Amino acid sequence: MKASLKLREDGAAPLLRAKLPVALFSVPAVASLTAGDPADLRLSLATAVPALPSLRISYAPNRPSSPLSLALVLGSGPGGCPSPAAASAITMAAEVSAAGAVSFSLVLKPSLGDFAVRKRFDSAGSAPTSAAAAASGSEVTMRSSIPVRGGAAAVSVRWGVRIPAEVTAGGEDGAAALALRRLPFLVLGKIAVERQPPPPPASRAMAQEETSVEKTRRENERLRKDLDEQRAAATDKMTSASTVAAAAGRRSSGWRSPEMAGDRKAVDAGR
Repeated sequence: MKASLKLREDGAAPLLRAKLPVALFSVPAVASLTAGDPADLRLSLATAVPALPSLRISYAPNRPSSPLSLALVLGSGPGGCPSPAAASAITMAAEVSAAGAVSFSLVLKPSLGDFAVRKRFDSAGSAPTSAAAAASGSEVTMRSSIPVRGGAAAVSVRWGVRIPAEVTAGGEDGAAALALRRLPFLVLGKIAVERQPPPPPASRAMAQEETSVEKTRRENERLRKDLDEQRAAATDKMTSASTVAAAAGRRSSGWRSPEMAGDRKAVDAGR
């Protein structure tokens, strides 16, 4: 799940978006809610099949012409996939309402790491034969992400240096001049909270391999301990056998210790 809050100018209410992954007849999809001003209220359901464009159906109850619309969204991902949106440098959408009005939008967003340049073009009309185009000012954005709750979620903040599109012409004595009505300025454009998926559990094969390795290690420890015990017992037996053999050899050769020889002489003298 992902929720975002986009700050807007000219006194407009912040734009709130919430997205939730769902399954539509075993097809991955995303359900979204957009709210802000009454005209911004919108419910959408869009497919999210990898390597395919997205098909989106929307319901906007406060739209004056028609609340229902169908849109085809293309991106620069594999096969025209627009997701993930942060990785798509170009996103194009063609939307048709139930009343027959057609609108087009084009978003250019080349990025390098957390930095991106964003510009949007919109074309809309009340009928398929009449349309009006509008372009937004360019914006250089930077994205900062902060993990929360031990990595279970992430809060991302989008900063932007906005370059206004307003340019006026005029001057004294009819001399033409170009002047920017406003200088570029820093804005806080968007705050998003996204739940991060848990790390994938170890596969059964990996778990079995780890169990086998641990079992082998314990078996090796037991064999090494038994080998040390058998080696110590063999050493003790060899020492005892050497001692017994030496004593038996001395007895068979008639050897007497000095103490035994003195006792023998004393016995002979008594006789």
